[in-house]
Amino acid sequence: MHRFAQLVIDGIAEAQAAGREVDESTARCIAHVLGRAYGRESALAGFGRAGEGSYLSLRDEYLDLYRDERAGVVVKEMIDWLGTYLVQQEGTGSGRRFMNEHLPPKLDHLLIRTSVPVAGQRFTVHIPASWHSGHEDELIELLTTLQLPEDEALQAFLSLPDVSVGTDDIMESFHEAFAGTYPNEEVALRALSPLEDWESSLADWCIDNGVEPEALAWNYEPLMERLRGIYDVVEGKDALHVFIK
Repeated sequence: MHRFAQLVIDGIAEAQAAGREVDESTARCIAHVLGRAYGRESALAGFGRAGEGSYLSLRDEYLDLYRDERAGVVVKEMIDWLGTYLVQQEGTGSGRRFMNEHLPPKLDHLLIRTSVPVAGQRFTVHIPASWHSGHEDELIELLTTLQLPEDEALQAFLSLPDVSVGTDDIMESFHEAFAGTYPNEEVALRALSPLEDWESSLADWCIDNGVEPEALAWNYEPLMERLRGIYDVVEGKDALHVFIK
């Protein structure tokens, strides 16, 4: 036990110094140590022995330990590292990383991209990596109550990689961030950028230089890139949904 514990300590120290996840060897050592709580037939023990398993097959075991009031700080930190490793290896994370790369990861700060069935349709949302599979029924009930299938703007908001569906008041967050729905890029630019002022300035330039305004056409692509630096723009079926970053 002491040998594995030391390997875990060294592996975590190396990962933290490099600002990355733990490597496979360290992750398996962590699983081996945690698996002792369940026995040799557990998913954690299997991953520790042979590297077999995934985020979905392991999470309920390590999250049960994570939420156990008897779990100490060291155990929870090991689980934070193991869970983060599994998520990043499988590419199921939203891309949102722990808040400070110089601090240990926290599962509450890591979001998982997941597909949730609501009223016969599936929607992409992001859940905290600290959520047990038992949260799924509650999540489906919440999204049904929010009438997600009928609200395309809310669908767009929940698809953003830094939006956690586990936020206490998700609708308050939605309304605070929502900047509008627009039928196309030009309408969005007119509403959210100084496009009309730029058009007036260009018209004055055309007059001063004897150029017909019709001879010039706007290239909206760089203007939209500039807009996306300020807002999250999500393309819907027939419209753009825009949110303040």
